[in-house]
Amino acid sequence: MLRFGKAMEEDFDLEESIWKKIWWIAFYAITAGILLGLFTTITSPIKYVCSLVALYVAIKCFKRFSTWGPRISFIVSAIIVYFATALVIAIVIYLRDNPMPAG
Repeated sequence: MLRFGKAMEEDFDLEESIWKKIWWIAFYAITAGILLGLFTTITSPIKYVCSLVALYVAIKCFKRFSTWGPRISFIVSAIIVYFATALVIAIVIYLRDNPMPAG
């Protein structure tokens, strides 16, 4: 019996490999985390573009992964990357504004 439409697509839907899922979650989380880190440090109106792009990345991730596990992994990973990015930016700004004395 021939079936067309969505039912036929489900028959040929292959499960994504676990490594591909991990790679995509890491990619989305790193991108969103860095953009949110930039959002908190930039003072110009470009900061809102960073925020909107981070929101777009999160929406794309949630569309790609419809289960709770990858979504929670994305959120936790993005928060960790955000804190790491904010820490690195704070260190760079501090070292730029307070140079070490020579000698």
